[in-house]
Amino acid sequence: MKVKEVLKLIAADGWYLAGTKGSHRQYKHPGKPL
Repeated sequence: MKVKEVLKLIAADGWYLAGTKGSHRQYKHPGKPL
């Protein structure tokens, strides 16, 4: 599975990119607290 495919699945589930630090991406979901 490629990164683009994973990102599409994440976006389809409602997650959004909240921020980046270097190459690290942080995602948040409005209905799923961490």
